[in-house]
Order: sequence, then structure tokens, then C-alpha cells
Amino acid sequence: MLIIHGEDTITSYSKLSQAIVSFKNRGIEVVIKEATEVDPTSLRQEAQSTNLFGDSKCLIIKDLLSGNKVKQKDLLVDILLQSGGTDIILFETKKISDTALKPFSEAKIESYHINPVIFKFLDFLRPGNAKNLLAGWNRLIVLNHEPEYVFAMVVRQIRLLIQAKSGPSYLKLSPYPKKLIVTQATLFDLFHLLDLHQILYQIDKKIKTGTSVLPMDQLLLQFFLKV
Repeated sequence: MLIIHGEDTITSYSKLSQAIVSFKNRGIEVVIKEATEVDPTSLRQEAQSTNLFGDSKCLIIKDLLSGNKVKQKDLLVDILLQSGGTDIILFETKKISDTALKPFSEAKIESYHINPVIFKFLDFLRPGNAKNLLAGWNRLIVLNHEPEYVFAMVVRQIRLLIQAKSGPSYLKLSPYPKKLIVTQATLFDLFHLLDLHQILYQIDKKIKTGTSVLPMDQLLLQFFLKV
């Protein structure tokens, strides 16, 4: 069993995608389930090491340990712990406590957490703060953070700010980070955030289609000057 968890969902999703490709390349069927759609009866069936045709199978369950709306969670965990010979991945979009992970002593656990430096940098995303924003960007470069990763984190932050501006109830965050996002969103006009999101979309499109004459770091620098 493999457990992938942590708030750095950009990196963890990449890890999950790599695992899925690896299983499929080996001819193993991959079954992906949201924890909220799993019940004890269906889980016992899905946890079998092979499908109805006798082919090998990998079961991926999202947000079983961190989901607040998961029914009979303890029973579902027991079923997984008792299953043998099955490739199982638990993918959690939040950090899971050591206490919650204790029953999975034989599982391989990979945690992905966002560097505090990135959080501080994202807090610099506010109008009229170009000096600190550029200084933070330079610090990230010195610390060898990949521009593509920073770009993904900036996209995530702008989307969270748009959600907060549209209504705090849309934010699915813990209380403290939610409070920070809501406070930061008050500094922006909604239309400005939407314009910034459109610019990021165009950057992503140019990079993926290879139509940009500038590398990602230069495109990001231009974006920061427009914040």
C-alpha cells in the first residue's frame, strides 16, 4: 500500500500520475474512487487483487483519511488493512497526522508539503507590492525553485483569491489559511483578479504550444509587474 499526502497537491498529483502510468504500462487495470462513493460492500469487492477477468488491478482511493463526509471510515480502513496482494494507493490532498497514519505501519508513505518560502512569496501577490514581489521571486530563483512549479502555485493562489472574492464559502481550506486568503482577496478588485487569471492562462497556452519566444521565468517576471 502507498499513501500519498500533503498540501503540495501539485507535486503529489504528479507523483500519482506517474504511478498510474507505471501500472498501466505493466498491463494493470487502475480503478480510481472518491472516498465518498465507497461503502464497505463495494470496497471489499474493489480490494480484490484481480478484476472479474482475472487481470491484475490497482485501487486508488482519494481523500479517505482526510474526508469529513466519508461514512464508516474506520470500517473502510479495516477492510483495506485486511486486504492482501492488492495494489492500493490512498491519495490525500491534505496533510495526514502521524496518529491517523499509525495503523498503516507497513505502508509506504510519501508526504509532500509546501515550502514556507513559497507561502511567504504568494502573500506578496497584492497590488502596489512590486518591490517585495520581485525580491521574493529573486529569492526563489536563488533557492533553485523551478519556474514551472512557481507558476503552478501562482495559478493556484489566484484561483483561491477569485473564489474568496466570489464568496468565502467556496474555499475548501482549513480555517487559518482560509482567513489569510480572504484577507488577501480584499486587496484586489475581482475584475483585476480575472484579468490576472487570463494572463496566466495565456502563459500556460504559450508554453504548452511552444509559441512563446520567452522562457517561463521571463513570462513570470512580466506577469509580476502587472499584479
